[in-house]
Order: sequence, then structure tokens, then C-alpha cells
Amino acid sequence: MSTFKMVPGSGGRAVFASVLLVSLAKCATALAAAGPAMVGPVDAAQTISIALVLPSVRPAEAASFVAHVSTPGDALFHHYLTPAQFAPRFGASRADYDAVVAWAHRSGLVVGEAFAARNILPVTGSAAALQAALGVRFENFRTADGKVFYAAHAPAALPADIAAKVAGVLGLSSYHRFAALARRLPAGLKPSAGGNGPGGAYDALDLRTAYHVPAQPFPMHSEVMAVFEQGGFDLNDIATYVEANKLPLPPVIVRGVNGYGGGINDPITEAEAVLDIDMLIAMNPAAFKVLVYEDGNDPFDVALVDSLAAMANENRAQTISISYGLDEVLQGSEQMQAENTVLTQLAAQGQSVLVASGDYGAYGDDPPAYNVSDPASQPLVTAVGGTTLYTVANAQYSAESAWNNLVVGAGATGGGISTQWPIPHWQKFSGKSVAVLNRGSAKFRNVPDVAAVANPLTGVSIYSALNGGWLQYGGTSASAPIWAGVLSLANSTSKALGFGPIGFASPSIYGLNDPNRALSHFFFDFNDVADGSNGDWADWGTTGFLAGYNYDNTTGWGSIGVNFVYDMALIPTSANTVKPPVPNGIKAVPSATSISLTWTAGAGTTAYLTIASLNSTTISQTAASVFRKVNNVVLTGLQPNTSYVLQIFAIGPKGTSYSVPQFVTTTVAR
Repeated sequence: MSTFKMVPGSGGRAVFASVLLVSLAKCATALAAAGPAMVGPVDAAQTISIALVLPSVRPAEAASFVAHVSTPGDALFHHYLTPAQFAPRFGASRADYDAVVAWAHRSGLVVGEAFAARNILPVTGSAAALQAALGVRFENFRTADGKVFYAAHAPAALPADIAAKVAGVLGLSSYHRFAALARRLPAGLKPSAGGNGPGGAYDALDLRTAYHVPAQPFPMHSEVMAVFEQGGFDLNDIATYVEANKLPLPPVIVRGVNGYGGGINDPITEAEAVLDIDMLIAMNPAAFKVLVYEDGNDPFDVALVDSLAAMANENRAQTISISYGLDEVLQGSEQMQAENTVLTQLAAQGQSVLVASGDYGAYGDDPPAYNVSDPASQPLVTAVGGTTLYTVANAQYSAESAWNNLVVGAGATGGGISTQWPIPHWQKFSGKSVAVLNRGSAKFRNVPDVAAVANPLTGVSIYSALNGGWLQYGGTSASAPIWAGVLSLANSTSKALGFGPIGFASPSIYGLNDPNRALSHFFFDFNDVADGSNGDWADWGTTGFLAGYNYDNTTGWGSIGVNFVYDMALIPTSANTVKPPVPNGIKAVPSATSISLTWTAGAGTTAYLTIASLNSTTISQTAASVFRKVNNVVLTGLQPNTSYVLQIFAIGPKGTSYSVPQFVTTTVAR
């Protein structure tokens, strides 16, 4: 629960920002003085949902376990836990949980879903019952634009014996009802995408072409992806999109959270859900199913934490995408700590979480101050920023810049420095922050980690009948599920090779760029985005953060490179000391559009992967064989008279060896 003040906003508007230094006991008074009118007490019979947060019995040990299980080369790398294993080891105390449940029942409250880890306890009750149980008074407020919300006049005052067992109480205000980040192409702005979708927006094949996303390397059909949503959507919209894009329609299964019964309750969140699901399927058409965790009843803080807890408890999705967020300063430390508690369980179980970095540039909702978005700034997620994507004929990749349309009121990629979280170990190479060369922080979490197309002017096509049919959309709401879909392909490959799920991905992503580690011997995993910024000097007098070579606080390491899927899948073996023989005796015979390769087979090798990569100023390309046991291959579809970097990977049960990179030039076309 936070109090509010009025601050200058874009174009002279007034927006609300959290004032963490104001006493919560003066919440109602501060709200009234700040501008919203107090319109009277909440109806005593009104139903309100809250979430009680219980602390882990061993928080330090849980954090340490996650660091080990997520770090390539560690003895525990990829040795994940199940929910049944996590709960007794790192969950909340059973006795404390039972005591809080009993208190809730005595207070006339309804206890919601039970999660094995016991860290999150959803509770619902009438306003009257909650007021008596929490020692608060709920009042209704109305803003100048007619928005009505409730807020408690003070922080919760739990009985002393219960307060000692509870780390936080979420949901004492409904001001932040929704927090979607999708960006529709603004009326009057001319789109500039070079795609083949309606209106020239990028369709599914365009995106896979631009980012050179391979087909699923193994004939598996097991990847389960999930999204968090704050409202319902029309499944017919998804069916229309996949049919137009000639894609299979995987099962899209709605999982109502905290009693939500479905239904479309808001056009904005309907478009958000459609965008998220479309992008997941577009990038991984071989997905087994998409799970949609929906909580359309509760404010954002409660809906997010309850949904994350459900995802962790069920442990069905290997890859999770979240396209929602609010400034850290709006969320507050209690909310962020609650999220981190559940994200710890997800990471311990090997579930990858990718989050949109925000659509308001360096400022969030409070310019000219710098702000980053939560949950993107969480240290146990991979934060995804946004780019402007430039392509040439047939959607071939050309270049990208940091997305910044602040001057025309069409958003910019979120990115900056957390005020909540210290810099994680994986954002340091040899003890030094990766971000300082481009004005990032040496002490605090830097956001984002990676990026993909998000500029609505170079946006993607989606279909939403409720919102008018075929639309062009952007925002980091698009880039997060794009990355999630691609990561799920790498995850499928990793599992097929016997290495297990990728899990919390950021340590491995950064490892691919660390010059001091074997992981960085791979090539072309990212498109480095070195142009642009996420600030608005004209309006706010600050530049925001500037894109630059290597890591920066606008696009992280950049977008999806031509070899990312393969190299990410091979990370578990790249740091191992038990490796098969290095491929040698390589003979390459090029033609204008292909390279024929043979090499000497080595004992202990279970599969080979051969990649010819090109990453020039005009085109990026990868030609790769599927994982196979034979020691010969013909790589086709190459450009005439072009020099490729050639590398052969020998994969064994416990390690990977790779040949010295060779440059092979195709012949002139005749």
C-alpha cells in the first residue's frame, strides 16, 4: 500500500507516483490532499482480495541454491527441484502457515488457493470483515478523470501473534488496477515496418526470418509456455492469427487464478493477451501448449503474485512471459520482495521468466526522474527491452536501434538502474560491472538484459476483433514473448540433448558474452544494438541511457542473434571438463550456394552440429545441420562469393568440444 502525490507528467498531465517516505498512516489524508476526491467509505459488503506473504524458512540458503543451479559450470547447474522438494526445504513454515489460515477463518475471511510452498496465501472477504481483521478503513476515491478506486487509510495492523508470521500484506489499494504495456500504433503516425503482414506490419515468418530463428532442431513436441494476463481474450482471435500465418494452433488453455472465471473485461488487456499469445506461437510454432494464467478480478499487485505462485506450484510451464509492469517506486519494497520470493521458487525449479522492461523510456511514469519497471528489474528474471527493427527485402535483418518515440508520444524502451536490487553476480565480468562503459551501474541491477522489436511504427501484426480486427502493435509487450518463444526453442534442444531445462536464463546469456569464460567462444549469439537512447532531451533535459557497443541500459546485449538457439542449448556442456575429441581433419568444398564438409569422427561423440555463420552490415545468416551422428554434411542456402565463419561442435554426454573457427568463401555464381 503506497500513498500518492501529484507530479508533472508528459505534456503537462498529472500522474501519480509513490511517495514511500510519507507515513502510510496518513494515506487517506494524503490521497485527498493530492487531488483525488474522497467519495466515502467502501460498501461494507464489497468483496476485496488481498495476498498475505509468508517468509521462507531459509531465504539465504534458497538464494544460494538458485545461484548455484543457474550458473554454468557449477556442480549443481541444472539440478532443479520439484515443488514437493522446494516446499520443505525453502518454503514458509508449516506451523506459521496453519496459524495464519486459522486466523483468517476466525476472522470470517475466505482462504483461496493453497500453494505447496506456503509463501503466498490469497484471502478474500467483505470490506467489513477485512477492515476488522486488518485494523484498517477502506475509502473510495475518484480522480479528476473519473477513475474510482479504493485505498486503506493505514497499513495493516495484524494481531501481534499473526504479524510475526507475515512478511507482507498486498492489495490494500485498487488504484493500479491494470498494468499492461502493449502499444498500439498511434493514429496519424505512418508505419514503417517492412513486413508482409496486414498494413506492412511484421508477421510470424517475418520475425523468424529477421532473427534467423531455426525450426525446432529435434522432432519434439513438449514445450509448454505460459503467460500472465489480467483479463480474458477471444480464442477466435488467436485462431485467426495462426491461420493467416499458416501456423499450427497449439492448445491454448486458460487457467483462472484466485477464482477468476474468465470473460473479456477490458479491451486493452484483451489486445495484450492476444499479442502475448500470438508472439509465443509465432516464434515457436512447435510448442506443445500455451497456458494463460488469468486473474481479471484483482488489482495488479495481487494478480501478479497469485499468478506467479500458481505457475510455481503447478510447475507445468518451462518458459513464462510477462508483459506487465509498474515503476519500482510505485510498487514499493514489500511488493517486490513478495515477487522475489515466488521467483526464487520458479528459478529453483528451472522455469525461465522473461519480462517486458517497460514502454516509457528511462523515466517510467515520473519524468524527468529515472525509473525502471518491476518485475523487469527483479534479479531472477530476464528483462527484455525494445528496438526499432530495420529489414531489407523479404524481411532480411538489416539493423536495429533502441526504440525511442518519446518526441511523438509513442513510447520508448524501458531501461536504467534499479533502486531496489544490488547488482547480481552475473552482471559482472571478473568482478567488474558490464554496464559501466555505457553509463550503467557498478552497484545496482541494470535493466534490460536483451531486446527485440518493440517500436509500434515497425511493429507486429495481431488480430483482435474487439479492437477492430488486424492491428499493428509494439511495446516491450511484444519483445518479451518474442524472446520467450525463442528461448523455448533453445530449451527444447537442451532437453533433447539430455541437459534438462535452461531455467533462469540470465547467467547463461551473460556467460555467452564473457570473454573470460569458455561460453563466449560461440559466435553471433546477439545482434549488438549500438544506436539510439531511451531519453527525451527536448522535454526533460536528460538523455536517458545511450545504446553502445556490448552491454547497455537500453537494449542489454541486443536482440536474437543467428546462433543463439544452438549456443544457448550447448551451454551445459561448454563449461564441463569431460569433452569428446575436438573435430579435426576438416575438409570444406564450397560451391556458390553450399559448403560440403567432412571431418574425422571422434570416440565418445554422440552428435555433431555444424554451423556456417555470416554477420555483416547488410545481412545475417546461419546455415546449420540438425544434430546428427555422422561426420559429413552439406550446408545449403548460402550466398555466392561470401565468406562464412565455419564451426563444428562435437557433443558428448558430459561436454562439448568445438573446432577452431574457419573462414570459407563460397564461389562466384555462374
